[in-house]
Amino acid sequence: MKELFQGRRFGFAPRPALAFIAVGIGIGVTLADLMAWFAWGSTSTNGFVIVAYWLTIATAVVCAIAMLAAIAEYVDTPAEERGLARLDLVAALVALILYGGSALIRSTDIAAAAAAPAPFLVAVAGLVVLLADASVSANLYSEREWEEPEDEPRERRLPRRRAVTR
Repeated sequence: MKELFQGRRFGFAPRPALAFIAVGIGIGVTLADLMAWFAWGSTSTNGFVIVAYWLTIATAVVCAIAMLAAIAEYVDTPAEERGLARLDLVAALVALILYGGSALIRSTDIAAAAAAPAPFLVAVAGLVVLLADASVSANLYSEREWEEPEDEPRERRLPRRRAVTR
């Protein structure tokens, strides 16, 4: 599982990609909230509230997966980069808490015309944390190189068959 979260099988670290996916969904949450508040493009804004609620849940799920990847990366981080790896882990946890809390608050008032100020501001704070986390994780893990796993043979080749000569 550790190799999956570290991306050894993919050839690249998935942690920065997860952070930027979370940033993209977080921007979607903020835009859906703003569309509901200012009634952009619709006379009925209840659809925007529901979209923002589900996008908030999706962001929290991606943050949880990113936190698991950050834990897997933290284990093998060199000593000189431990501080940044710890910051990445804490930022992923804080983003998970903020978006989870925003989803919890939003779930109490799904039928509203727009999101209340509290879940909107919590989601914006989560977006700021995600932006910082994405830049830290991209700088920390994007250049990571791994050695070949020792427990697997590189390639098993059978000896070539030779033609029988008479």
